[in-house]
Amino acid sequence: MAEYLDLSLSAGVLAVAGPALAVRLASLPLLTRAQAAVRGRVSADGPSPGLLPLPVAGELALGAVAGLGLWMFLDSHLLTAFALLLDSIALGQGWALAMAYGLSLSAARVFFVAAGVPVLLLWLFLWHRTRRNLLTVPGTPPARTVPAAQLAVRLVAGLFLPVGLVLAALVCQVVALAMSRRAGRAGAAGPVPRQASPYDPPRPYAGAAPYAAPNPYVETADQAVPPRVERGQVPPPHAPAAATPAPPATAPAGYRELRPHEPQAIGGYRLLGRIGAGGMGTVYLARREGAATQVALKTLNPELLDQDDLLRRFEREAEVLAMVPGAYTARVLDSGVDAGRPYLVMELLDGRPLDAHLAEQGPVRAPEALRALALALAVALSGVHRLGLVHRDLKPANIMLTSAGPRLLDFGIAAIVDGTRLTRTGGGPGTLTYMAPEQFGEAQAGPAADVWAWACCVVCAAHGTSPFAATSTGAVIRRIVETGPEPAALAAVRALDPDLAATVARALTPDPAARPADGAALVALLTPGHPLTVPDQITRGWRTLPL
Repeated sequence: MAEYLDLSLSAGVLAVAGPALAVRLASLPLLTRAQAAVRGRVSADGPSPGLLPLPVAGELALGAVAGLGLWMFLDSHLLTAFALLLDSIALGQGWALAMAYGLSLSAARVFFVAAGVPVLLLWLFLWHRTRRNLLTVPGTPPARTVPAAQLAVRLVAGLFLPVGLVLAALVCQVVALAMSRRAGRAGAAGPVPRQASPYDPPRPYAGAAPYAAPNPYVETADQAVPPRVERGQVPPPHAPAAATPAPPATAPAGYRELRPHEPQAIGGYRLLGRIGAGGMGTVYLARREGAATQVALKTLNPELLDQDDLLRRFEREAEVLAMVPGAYTARVLDSGVDAGRPYLVMELLDGRPLDAHLAEQGPVRAPEALRALALALAVALSGVHRLGLVHRDLKPANIMLTSAGPRLLDFGIAAIVDGTRLTRTGGGPGTLTYMAPEQFGEAQAGPAADVWAWACCVVCAAHGTSPFAATSTGAVIRRIVETGPEPAALAAVRALDPDLAATVARALTPDPAARPADGAALVALLTPGHPLTVPDQITRGWRTLPL
């Protein structure tokens, strides 16, 4: 009897595993499309939400139909072992084992569980590895994990389903794992890591300590584009609004692929990839139809288009950027509205933000580079202040270090000095450790607040942190309002450039009237009787900074 059961059990296992493997191999195209759909919905930020992709739904339907068919096949009892394979790990009694081997029912139950549990655990392990392969962005460490709830559902199902179905699932999972690994190797062949960009959502740079990423709202570069389209204006004939969907764009190396629900074109610009996203907007790598120039296109997220205050802020940013001169500041190239969706087009900068540079390479150690940075920011502020604007959020995350020099970014909360503009949207503007004392009161913050923030950024570049950094919000405010900057931070600037340190100290005077009045006053203090022009000074000093 025992020998007969051995033969019957071997035949039963083959009768389950063979058809399962045949069905899995026959449906490889569906499996490939399903895995590609899962990969396409994954970015460095994790899987994107949305409806279940059609190939994945097809995989689930195929599994349900095949499992039902196998269950009916086992229930036919063509082989004695089918009765054993119909038992579940949690509910099976092991009658067939007890009768064949002369065991007690409890002993047979132990043997049955001891044989079934490894099959279940191996299936779960291979499923977990397959999902991890699919959820890992190529070129990044395989650190992503599968949600515990999904694993728990499969564990419970495996305990109560017939052990024959679990065995069939294990066979299919071996094939799925092999396919996911092959696709992963193919995806990792292309270069994925890219240079840090100021459009990125808050995240540490690879190989660097965490840093406070810039607002994913503002950016720039050095190219020209065809004539701008005013907000609400229909694009000219030579720049069609892409009424017919363009073929799917392939993101260049270093940029994230567009997700299935994202548009292929906005306002006559074809979207090539996604640079970064935040809670309010998304920045895309784009190219004007018929042109070769790549630009950064920023737009509000669709779910926010009905919020008037955010639309006003977005429009204000476009207006501010259009007015700001291009030297050492971000430059707007175009703006408009496409199907009710506002967008802003900016030049595409190389390099990375100052805070990312400090996190990876540490403080600036070249006196010439530090002075070039300070002077370029002062020039940028002088242009801003000359227009009657105040930046109000100058910080290292909004300072882009490009190959051509520093650029000042993010004018999203800039305000007109005369106070006629809306300056807040639900809270005080600015970043705490770079805010001037007057920003904590009721007084209108003017250019002197930007001068204070300029000094904090210069100190941060030389020291690594703001001179008002502390362990708590209250301690930061007390340092700003009462105790003053950290002496060691000011000493770092003094060790590199005593004259620059003297200007920084004046800019950190608590009384706004005692500080340099604006950016132009800073430039005058930094260049008394210098033989070189300001651009030449910045260019020569900038060459000493390793980027």
